[in-house]
Amino acid sequence: MTHPKPEEWDARHARGGRSRPPGHAPSPPVCADRGRPSPHALTGAGVVVTDPAGRVLLGWSVRGVWELPGGRNEPGEDFAAAAVRELEEETSLRADPAGVRVRAVLMDSVHGMPRVTAAVQVGRFTGEPVVTEPRLVRRWEWHEVTDLPGLGRPLFTPSAHVLDTVWPGLLPGLPPVHRYPVADA
Repeated sequence: MTHPKPEEWDARHARGGRSRPPGHAPSPPVCADRGRPSPHALTGAGVVVTDPAGRVLLGWSVRGVWELPGGRNEPGEDFAAAAVRELEEETSLRADPAGVRVRAVLMDSVHGMPRVTAAVQVGRFTGEPVVTEPRLVRRWEWHEVTDLPGLGRPLFTPSAHVLDTVWPGLLPGLPPVHRYPVADA
């Protein structure tokens, strides 16, 4: 069976070329899972938030690296919602969901596990950053974007990739990543 080109697709092809009685709607497809999947990837969002002076917020983690706010998705949560939730949980900053933009989806790996990170940019927020999870982050600081290449301490790799998505070429020599830009709707 040959499949039509996308521009040739119409209701006749959607019905498999068979005619149906008038007013008869096609039945929805039946979908099924193959059982509980074994975990094989990490997903999350890295959040770029800038203050009115254009400085970017980074946290000094207990692991000894600078990192952006962010973290894993909850089940059923999209990347933008995860970014807003994680930003508030980690910093107490509240983001306006209307000002949240997923810029790209990034894929690399850590210890043989695929890691998928959404690069999310927050345009509007309220509040002041506060350490709310001291078991993870020691302090939050605003940094000039031009100072990021010379921080003197390492950047968490997914955070570096997210920063490089927002400011391409700012951080040369990053490890490889697959970057899938998200088109504006």
